[in-house]
Order: sequence, then C-alpha cells, then structure tokens
Amino acid sequence: MAAVTIRPLGRPGDLGWVVMAHGEIYAGEFGWDTTFEALVARIVADYAGTHDPEREAAWIAEVDGRRGGCVFCVAKDDNTAQLRVLLVDPNARGLGLGSRLVRQCLDLPGPPAIAGCCSGPTSR
Repeated sequence: MAAVTIRPLGRPGDLGWVVMAHGEIYAGEFGWDTTFEALVARIVADYAGTHDPEREAAWIAEVDGRRGGCVFCVAKDDNTAQLRVLLVDPNARGLGLGSRLVRQCLDLPGPPAIAGCCSGPTSR
C-alpha cells in the first residue's frame, strides 16, 4: 500500500512543481496551452510573495515520498477564503488525496471567517 502524507508547502521545488504539474496535466488531459500554466504561475507567485501565514496556507500531498497533489487556501477578501490550484496527479488518483487536501483547508486554524476555506464564511 502506498504511503500518503500531507505536508505544508515550503520545500525547495514545491512552488515550481505546482506550476509544472498544472501545465503538464492540463495540457495532457484537456489540450490546454501555456496560458493556463501562466495563470497558475501568477497565483503561485502571489502566494509566495504576499501570503498571510495567519490566514492562509498551502499543502503538498506525497505518495511514497513523491509529490502527487497540492492545494492552496487563500483569503479572497476579509470574510471569504478561496481554495486555489487543487490538483491530484493522475498517477496518484484513487488514493483519497483530493479529499485529504480539501480537509486540510477546512481544518485550517484562523479567524472563523476564513477557517472554512472552501465555503467562505463559517462558524466554528
């Protein structure tokens, strides 16, 4: 059975992997061009440059020590959080990574208005 872990984004190569994986997977599965990869690169660069660690976080899912998925939970505004760049590599699908990554967002500690990343304002 595969060893699955979810860890905070932050190791060297994580940011680049998020951009590369989105570009390659969406091109392969949907025929999208580098326009989408550029959009993901802007999202990742914005997060890397200005994220608020008290209200925002990102995670990498690993399968047997290799990156297999990712998700970012960012503030959309003062009262709403937004799930961004959720991705599970095709080779890692079927292991529950997508659900586990979304749960990381829902369990993010922080102000109640931002804690429920995927659904906007929540009460905890």
